[in-house]
Amino acid sequence: MQIYKNLIRNSYYHESEITQDNWVEVIAPTAAERLKMNRQLGISSHFIAEALDLNTRPMIEKSEGITYIIIHVPTVNREIEKNSDGIRYRTVPFGIALTGTHLVTICSVETPQLRENFIRNCQGLGKERLIQNTLDLLHHTAQRYLKLMHTMEHEIAEAEEELSRSYRNSELYTLLYLNDGLLDMTISLKQMLHLMRKINHEHHLELIADGQELFDDTIIELEQAYSVAEINQLNANNVMDAYGNIIQNNVSHVVKLLTAMTIVLSIPTLIASIYGMNVPLPYQDAPEAFMLLIAIMVVLSGIVAGIFFKKRFF
Repeated sequence: MQIYKNLIRNSYYHESEITQDNWVEVIAPTAAERLKMNRQLGISSHFIAEALDLNTRPMIEKSEGITYIIIHVPTVNREIEKNSDGIRYRTVPFGIALTGTHLVTICSVETPQLRENFIRNCQGLGKERLIQNTLDLLHHTAQRYLKLMHTMEHEIAEAEEELSRSYRNSELYTLLYLNDGLLDMTISLKQMLHLMRKINHEHHLELIADGQELFDDTIIELEQAYSVAEINQLNANNVMDAYGNIIQNNVSHVVKLLTAMTIVLSIPTLIASIYGMNVPLPYQDAPEAFMLLIAIMVVLSGIVAGIFFKKRFF
């Protein structure tokens, strides 16, 4: 739990206890911190649990004078260095509670980019800044989605280029994990857009003129991120389908080549097997028998190989 005071564009200091006009940032709270939020700030225990539940959907509601909002924010798993090692990009619930003069944010994991952007652009804390700060958080989240969408688009293009030169499993796993991340973000973006439209239609937040413009910009950026996510997901699926078809075609070509080579080589093997038997055979005593058999093998194998070559089996 971090308690910020007098936050204006990177200028702030920390409080040891909750006072007035604070931003209370809570990451994976302990039982004691949950109790502290409930008793000192009046935040519902149910909301805290919902904000930490990875399966929670975006929502907004008001209860006992407190506005509760849950959004989804994109995160990058720093423990996974390569996309082929696992799913690096996920979304997690991010709870926002507006309690009189306090802004409270709750999340199960660190969100350093969102925190840094908010601190860099925040114009102050307090009751009169609650709505604007909430809009700023939503706007920074939309920008983060857009940035990660472009990053994932670039990584899909790199994986596609690698696939054109390689047939290793790691490139395929890269696309699979990127596609899983895109699916997660597409679902979250769809739910975020639904939440934003609900806020707009039901007037859960009292927006001033500048706030309405920022709110509209946030919706536009979320829609852009959603469109890019859908396009990237479609592209990743197409690349994987093409990769599967290429693999199937290559396997078919290899099987045809091996079959043709087996048939060509079976002709001299058959002749050699016949004349290698310990029974009386025609021309076995002739001095030119060996060279004649070699010539027959070469001619027959050449004819069969020529036929296969014309049929593009080689």
